[in-house]
Amino acid sequence: MRYAIPIDNNNDLESIVGQHFGHVPYFAIWTKETENLDIIDNGSNHKGGVGLPMEFLADHCDGVFLKAAGAKAVMLGQQLGLEVYMGADGSVKDTIQKFKNGELLAATEDDGCRH
Repeated sequence: MRYAIPIDNNNDLESIVGQHFGHVPYFAIWTKETENLDIIDNGSNHKGGVGLPMEFLADHCDGVFLKAAGAKAVMLGQQLGLEVYMGADGSVKDTIQKFKNGELLAATEDDGCRH
């Protein structure tokens, strides 16, 4: 399983999780089985690319670890078959550890911020 983590800087495991995932410059893509981490540019239409952020990520991963996102983004991710989790915070390393500890929660529409 591959999980995307929105990040504000490109510093591998020490990259900081972004506030609103669609507007971050990068995504860390973590592969659970191999512990591999890749950093990719945000290629969604929010950063001059194509497609909404969740549509862009659906081509790169199976799930997303978020700190915050709009309710529509959460719903779209789920409709696209992505596992969407809330509670990401701190660094990529911190967020992965939270996931391993069962501290990230499966998102619902009610978890999304209204903006």
